[in-house]
Amino acid sequence: MSIQVSGRATRNSTVIIDDALALALGGFKLDPGKSYTAQVHDVLQTAIVRGKLLPKTALSEATIASLIEVSRTPVREALAQLADEQLVLIYRQVGTFVAPVRLSLLEEGRFVRSTLECANHVQLAQNITSEQLTEFGQIIQRQRDAVSNGQLEQYSELDELMHKRLFEFAGREHVWPMLEPFKRQFDRVRWLLLGVSGHAERSLQEHEQMLAQMAARDVAGLGATVAAHINHITQHLAALREQAPAAYFVD
Repeated sequence: MSIQVSGRATRNSTVIIDDALALALGGFKLDPGKSYTAQVHDVLQTAIVRGKLLPKTALSEATIASLIEVSRTPVREALAQLADEQLVLIYRQVGTFVAPVRLSLLEEGRFVRSTLECANHVQLAQNITSEQLTEFGQIIQRQRDAVSNGQLEQYSELDELMHKRLFEFAGREHVWPMLEPFKRQFDRVRWLLLGVSGHAERSLQEHEQMLAQMAARDVAGLGATVAAHINHITQHLAALREQAPAAYFVD
C-alpha cells in the first residue's frame, strides 16, 4: 500500500497513517514476561523489512502505543534503536518516518553476505556430514512445497533458515546473527523480490544446485553458485526501482 505523508498531520492523513500501522501491527500481542522495548522493536523491524510499512510512512508513538496497548516509553526506545539501524528517520518537531532503502547499505550487505557465505559454504562442502546433507535436503523440500503452494512468505523464511543452518553446520553459529545488522537493507529488497514473477522458482533452483554441489564436494561450482545466488539482487535492482514507490530507494 503506497502512503504519502506530509509534514503536517491533517485529519485525513492521520486516518491513512493509522490504517497503515493497524494493518502492520494487527494481531500482535505483547508478552508480559519479555522486554516491551525489544518486542516493539522486533514487530516494527519485521514490518519495515517485509514492506508492510513503506518508506515515508509516519510512525506515531501515540498511535503505536495505543495499537499494542503499551506506554510510549518502550515505543520511543524501540524507534531510537530502529533509527540506529537506518530503518527509520527521526526529525525533531516533525515526526518519525520509515526510512528508504539506502543503496550504499544494500551494497554493503551484498558484499558481506557474498564474501562470508562463499567462504563458509565452500569449506563446509569439504566436511559436511550425511546427517547435515539430509537436513539441508529436508529444508529444500519444504521450500519446494512452499513455492508449489504459493506460500512465498513461508518460502522466504525457509530461505533464511537454510542460510543460517549452513553456518551452523560449519560450527559458526554466531556468524549469522552477526550478519543481521549488515543485511537489513538487503532483506528489504529480498522481500520486494517476492513480487517478481519467477523469482522464488529461480531461487529454489539455485538452492537445489547448491545442495547437489555440496553433496558432490564440487567446491568450485558451489562457490560460483553461491556468489551468483547472492549477487542476483543487484541484477533486479533497476526493475525493482521502476516498480516500487518513488520514495523506496535513495542513492
